Amino acid sequence: MSVRINLGSWGSVFAVPSSIVDEHLKLASPQQLKVILFLLRNSEKSYTYKEIGDTLLIHEEDVKDSVTFWKERGVLAESGDELVPDDSSATESAPVSAESDKPAPSAKPATVVSRPQKPDIITAAQRVSSDENLRNMLAMVESILSKPLSSGDTSTLVMLYDTCGLPAEVIVTLVGYCRSISKGNMRTIERLGVKWADEGIDTLEAADNKIAQTKRSNANWSRISSVFGLKNIGSPTVKQLEFADVWIEKWHFSDEMLRRAYEINVDTTGKMSAAYINKILNRWYNAGVFKPEDIEKLDAKKSSKKSEGSKSESSYNIDELDKIQ
Repeated sequence: MSVRINLGSWGSVFAVPSSIVDEHLKLASPQQLKVILFLLRNSEKSYTYKEIGDTLLIHEEDVKDSVTFWKERGVLAESGDELVPDDSSATESAPVSAESDKPAPSAKPATVVSRPQKPDIITAAQRVSSDENLRNMLAMVESILSKPLSSGDTSTLVMLYDTCGLPAEVIVTLVGYCRSISKGNMRTIERLGVKWADEGIDTLEAADNKIAQTKRSNANWSRISSVFGLKNIGSPTVKQLEFADVWIEKWHFSDEMLRRAYEINVDTTGKMSAAYINKILNRWYNAGVFKPEDIEKLDAKKSSKKSEGSKSESSYNIDELDKIQ
């Protein structure tokens, strides 16, 4: 007599990380769940974003966003050209057909990510159909970008409008600014839109002021880069932009003084350090030193206060400045 258990549809199961259910189920959108389940079910095969989108009937940009969602939550990680489990999350896996174990009492609570979540394409489409102001905004964005919006683009803009609370006119202004600096892609628009919302930029006046300040900051850093002779160093950091604004708009240093501070920095440390240069300029500003000849006078004055044989103290105090490297 042969014995066989007929499990029916339960005869084919695959593993799903418990964290997907325990920690991320409430946050994940339907399309994000579809993508992760599809990838787990077909882990032995390779698919393009478009192939996954065609199979699941969602836009390939939404597939990309879904994969990013799971990478940001520590479920997936990149290894070369492949997606692999994120070992740092150390999550247990369980068959989808089995009941999930309850988290241990000592387990750390799930970290809720504050990043706004995009609506799925169906929800976004329903919002667009019910809100004339939203439809008009999307039409204006398409005109500015000179291209039709994908379902993923629409979801991003609906998120900025609904979840982030940016008015339609502010979003249109933001898109126009991004296009003007040749960064009219939706990822940049989303990043800046979320940042603007966090900063409370929710009026046209505030948006115009933000753009004007951003342009001034970039112009200030461009001037600094030219004076220092910097080339091919990539985009400036937020801190570098802040330094440039202070050096030029608040302290009003000339190009000659900026160059002198840069040379002292490089001669002393062997590398360019905006923090080091800021320390030098801050000392000069507090001492009222705004001309090259004043630097020597200040150094001579401080050196005269030192007894013979002691270490002289320059206007930029090398030993103390070294502490900020």
